[in-house]
Amino acid sequence: MPIHECFICRDDIEARRLYGNLGNEEGELCPICRQPACKYHLAIVRWRWRESGTIETARICHLCLSRYNHRNWDVANRDWIT
Repeated sequence: MPIHECFICRDDIEARRLYGNLGNEEGELCPICRQPACKYHLAIVRWRWRESGTIETARICHLCLSRYNHRNWDVANRDWIT
């Protein structure tokens, strides 16, 4: 889903200069913080569902990844791999 503006690029002058709006077409909302992030500021995390054992992935923003916010996302049902 295309986004209008990446919140990381908006706040970081160097990132804005480097990427501009190039990654907005492939950007999406971070499922953790609900902020729009461009493709350059998204990272993939993986987890295993406790009930079924299947592995799934999601793209989250770099800020949530670096702060380990994804580890608190639905901890009752997910075992985190990355």
